[in-house]
Amino acid sequence: MKYLSMLLIMVAMSVCMVSCGDDDDKPANGNSSLVGTWEVSNKVINTRDATLRVEFKSNNKGTMSAIYTDGTDSDSYNFEYVKKDLEGSTYLTIVWTGNYKLIYDSNREYDVTITPTRLVWGNITYTRK
Repeated sequence: MKYLSMLLIMVAMSVCMVSCGDDDDKPANGNSSLVGTWEVSNKVINTRDATLRVEFKSNNKGTMSAIYTDGTDSDSYNFEYVKKDLEGSTYLTIVWTGNYKLIYDSNREYDVTITPTRLVWGNITYTRK
């Protein structure tokens, strides 16, 4: 009887240990696949060749920069964003927080495609850096 009791306790403990919650970190605001730095080269911005860089932070803020290949100072613009997943599609809305914008219109919803290495936003395909 003693061994049977110990066996039942061990079985119950092993089931309890397996059924504990996972240790995976949950993404902040559901944006884990968007959060990060994305770039595309060989763009013409303000009549100059540039690399376009966009950084999405987990607090729904970001920065878009044009890094000019001629060595002149880059242009950077801040924005806030809302990412919405609806029926298998992802939509992104940005709001420029300054007086200037770069490439995208403010308060417009864009249909985007996000993979671990690529972000397709409008007619531009970015790669994760």
